[in-house]
Amino acid sequence: MPVSRRRKKKSTSAPPQTAQVRKRKPPSPPWMGALILTLFLIGIAWLLVYYFSNGDIPGMDSLGAWNILIGFGFVVAGLGVSTQWR
Repeated sequence: MPVSRRRKKKSTSAPPQTAQVRKRKPPSPPWMGALILTLFLIGIAWLLVYYFSNGDIPGMDSLGAWNILIGFGFVVAGLGVSTQWR
């Protein structure tokens, strides 16, 4: 039976000069997780209070439909912060 030839290994003595070394970013500070949850909870609480009170709370009644934007704004801000979490 014939013997198969061996493959030659490529030389890996030095990495190419064009490749850049990627540095790892440090982990997020511990308060960032709390900030994300706080923004989510404030947004959800704002929306729930607005819907359940029908906007009859002083201060909220003058905002009208902007209350929905404010509530979702907190939630979107929480999502924005969560994209930076490592």
